[in-house]
Amino acid sequence: MDIYWIADKKQCGPATVPDVLSLVQMGELTPDTRGWHAGCEQWMPLRELPALADFLQEKQVEEALPEVPGETGTPSPGIPEGAVRVYLPSPAVRLLARLVDMALYLALVYGVIYVRQIPFDAFLLPSSPLLWIVFVALEAGLVSSLGTTPGKALLGIQVRCVNSGPMTLSCALSRACMVFVCGMGMMVSLLPLFMMGYSWWILRKRGITLWDARCATLPLMLRPASVARQILAVCVVFACFHLSSLCLQPWLPGMIETVERESPEAGQYLRRLLPPDAGK
Repeated sequence: MDIYWIADKKQCGPATVPDVLSLVQMGELTPDTRGWHAGCEQWMPLRELPALADFLQEKQVEEALPEVPGETGTPSPGIPEGAVRVYLPSPAVRLLARLVDMALYLALVYGVIYVRQIPFDAFLLPSSPLLWIVFVALEAGLVSSLGTTPGKALLGIQVRCVNSGPMTLSCALSRACMVFVCGMGMMVSLLPLFMMGYSWWILRKRGITLWDARCATLPLMLRPASVARQILAVCVVFACFHLSSLCLQPWLPGMIETVERESPEAGQYLRRLLPPDAGK
């Protein structure tokens, strides 16, 4: 849905709901900025537009503001009443949630491979795009049914559809595919680093990612990502990556042989880095 607004006595727009919410979050617009979209009879504050009302409602003081220590029911000073109900997670928190999901997925996959003693297959390595197809499908299923994923739930993030109606599987699948391509670089060589950096830059500049803008979705914070939860998330990532590396130990001989066939020099370098019996 296209939204227009008045700024400096000029009509601006159109912009999508996620874009407008991001502008409010960054302070470029306020909930009292007059706006309009199709179906409205007149210009009205953004907080009153039907498409934005659920996101820009004024919060009750007792719900929004913490209490001053020792004074029950007294809001903290310096925090205005009518705080905006827009909580967009920071880029760092979003990246951490993504890493948690990826680490949990790898631990699950390689745990199954280790238990079932599945022989080495290059298509099951983390660098293979085919390995991540199931990850994309799982993310889409979780987001469409629960609105979140394990990593997002840990940090208090929920993905919501800003259009009318609930999050559909097709919308969640489109979003997951765009994340895989634009955010993860399809896990091909060094492309993930480039695409993650580019997506980070877009998010910092616009306040919204390419996939959220395209799919009309928005991640919202259900609760603040406390330091304790962030530390726990980092621990989960390291623990899962360590578990995955342990589960891959039986694959080392096959992995080294594959590298040596493609590049003898790289294979010899890899053997020098690993313990003497790693490739036996």
